[in-house]
Amino acid sequence: MDWKSPVWNPRRLPFARLGVLALVATLALAPSTTADAQPSQSATAAAEPASSVVRIATFNTAALSSTREAFRDVKDLLAQGPDIVALQEMSSWERRERVRKRLLDCEGCAWDGWIPVPAVPGGQPILWRSDKFTFLGRDWIQVAPETFVGDRGAGPSTINAKYVVRLRLLDKATGRTIWILNNHFVPTVQESDGSRNDNHRRTQLYARHMAGLQEIIDRIRTEEGGGLVFVTGDFNVNYRKDKIAQDPIFPYAALGTRGIRSSFYKLGEPGTGTHVLDNGFDKRLIDYVHYKPTRRVIGMGQRIVRGMNSDHRPLIVDFKVTTPGCWVRGELIC
Repeated sequence: MDWKSPVWNPRRLPFARLGVLALVATLALAPSTTADAQPSQSATAAAEPASSVVRIATFNTAALSSTREAFRDVKDLLAQGPDIVALQEMSSWERRERVRKRLLDCEGCAWDGWIPVPAVPGGQPILWRSDKFTFLGRDWIQVAPETFVGDRGAGPSTINAKYVVRLRLLDKATGRTIWILNNHFVPTVQESDGSRNDNHRRTQLYARHMAGLQEIIDRIRTEEGGGLVFVTGDFNVNYRKDKIAQDPIFPYAALGTRGIRSSFYKLGEPGTGTHVLDNGFDKRLIDYVHYKPTRRVIGMGQRIVRGMNSDHRPLIVDFKVTTPGCWVRGELIC
């Protein structure tokens, strides 16, 4: 069975047992000694100063949207020119199959994708442009079990298990390894002042998810070869308030302990938000693309796309990825 196939095709891989996938995770994301022994054309080119622009999008397609509406939203988002797209609320089999058949597995398609088969992790697929990246590995990691949170708040009273869906790519232009960690956090956890609310079951689940995400980030650095880590998803916490309260379980503080920052931190807060409430209020910034600002990866610009069927709006962020030779006496020359 081809564990290294860049496109998760449910017809080729019909199983969904977590025990088997734990083995898949080990195989799919382990460093490849064969690849290291035979330098590729990309690796050779990366020895010279080089840079590339990597455009990353995150988008919650909304479970309540119809298959047609959600597919149209995804297709319209791809037309905006992203290179990597992290999606949420894609658990509908019909929705995932339409994306796979019409955008990934078709003749002339420019995209590959990691679409887990089981519905819950499958709700967080990641797509990428075939011409810009080489596939290195993929998996998903459960960070919290199915949890009863009660009926006070958005969503069901029992929240499905929480997963971080991971993808590892090679940027062909620079030879840099890129990790995408895609998330969907439990909703209704934040007070109006930005701190956690008193819905303890929900905030405890949020904290557990965040702790698991922190551990994954640490493991990439210490055990999995490192690389450029981008953390995407619907965090259900408004950045505008979170930056003020800095509650330790929420992204501003929690990911900040790892040097990971949202695009809003470096590029500013857009006037509009990424989520529209039922009352029409649309200023909340709850969908994120996080990264670690260094000389290797520089935030260049961001925008929020309006006009979708979903109650969420895609966030698209442009990054410049560089090699060491791009910096001379502290100045960027690439």
